[in-house]
Amino acid sequence: MTETPPPPHEPKDVGHGWRNVSYITWIAVAACMIAITITSRTVGRSVWWLGPSTQPRPFFFLLIPLVIVAIPFFYTSKSLWLMAKASTVSSLLLLATCIPDISSSPGVAAAVGVVGIAALAESIALVMVTRHYR
Repeated sequence: MTETPPPPHEPKDVGHGWRNVSYITWIAVAACMIAITITSRTVGRSVWWLGPSTQPRPFFFLLIPLVIVAIPFFYTSKSLWLMAKASTVSSLLLLATCIPDISSSPGVAAAVGVVGIAALAESIALVMVTRHYR
């Protein structure tokens, strides 16, 4: 009789490479969101969390995309499992933030959607690396 090999263990740590990828991704997402916000205000089609320049939204609305981007950046320094989960949830929330702008400013919504899809691609890669797809 042959013995079956033990199941592969989930990696406890994937090293600094994937953590660096996560940091760089969310820094780039933050930079893209800032660029989209500034550009949308410049062209007169402000994103929903800014509101029109004549009636700006309260400050706490501006915190919504900031918190969405900050959460995975914070959890990247924590455990690998939390890094993958926070990145996935935040990228899906980022995709959801483009929904209110679809009818009023579809170009802005498309830009936010593309950034959200790019963040989701990184999140899928993190989930695959942490072997949570099984």
